[in-house]
Amino acid sequence: MTNAESFISPQQTLMTMLLGIPVVHAIAAASELGIFARLRGGPLAAAELAKAAGALEDPTHRLLRALSSVGVLVEHADRKFSLTPVGQCLLPGTPGSFDALARMNGSVWGSAPFAEYRHSLMTGESGFRKHHGHGLFDWLSQHPDAEQLFGNAMSTFSGMEVELVLGAYDFAKASCVVDIGGGHGLLLSRILETVPEARGVLFDSPKVIERVKPQWLETALSRRCELVAGDFFEQVPTGGDLYLLKHILHDWDDPNAERILKSVRLAMKPGARVLVIEQGLGPPGVPSPGKLLDIVMLALTEGGRERGAHDQQKLFERAGLRFEREIATPGPISLFVGSR
Repeated sequence: MTNAESFISPQQTLMTMLLGIPVVHAIAAASELGIFARLRGGPLAAAELAKAAGALEDPTHRLLRALSSVGVLVEHADRKFSLTPVGQCLLPGTPGSFDALARMNGSVWGSAPFAEYRHSLMTGESGFRKHHGHGLFDWLSQHPDAEQLFGNAMSTFSGMEVELVLGAYDFAKASCVVDIGGGHGLLLSRILETVPEARGVLFDSPKVIERVKPQWLETALSRRCELVAGDFFEQVPTGGDLYLLKHILHDWDDPNAERILKSVRLAMKPGARVLVIEQGLGPPGVPSPGKLLDIVMLALTEGGRERGAHDQQKLFERAGLRFEREIATPGPISLFVGSR
């Protein structure tokens, strides 16, 4: 390939960026129509996929052809399509699947706030509140289907990040691990599998605990793990020697993040540690997924943000905790360690 052939102009780069919106919605539509699930067994024709989904053949073929152009599908000569490794990440029901995240980002309720960035820049109010009239978590509590989709979408990140966390931190000395806002409990379950002598406490809102309780009771880990419902702004379970906060503080502004950390500190016994797992930001001038996720928080939350080590240290100290260190991982997340 010559230099002329490999050169990508600034205009081409910008065009790729600006086509992000239709690509997101195309992936979401394909997920909702079950296209990726039907391609699990191998190539299928556009006509067959359209018929199974109750859609029209021609626009379905055009959608699939476009998805092949961005690396999600492979287009074959006979109007058949198959999954690429990227497309396989969208298979529903598989560990770490992006299916729920695609559906959420392509939904009207999930995507509309991002059209309100100008409002957020001028007022500091989230685009979500501007569009929906309520903050994200209040609105979700009134829309159970969306709340469940949101929870499943957030589990996407857990699937990617659990092994990074396990590889970066030594959990062998933990005798009781309390996962604050632990959702489905994927991280906690992997820690308990890794440390057979440890006990766990999965702590989340009453709605979440009610939803995940049946599946936990069916696992072998249930005898070593207690499920507790509550409000992390008010009180969290005592007795742990390690407290986990994975992607919790970034949902909140500094005063509320400080309140959460103070609640954790009050529950900690002397010598206990807290492990905050967030994206981090990286140094100036270096591209970072955390810098992109930070403006997602700007659109969706009231003051939520990604924080680097310096910002985390200030939060820890205001909450009465000692900031010990940041642990980098090979992926986009960092672990921020503190102690009482």
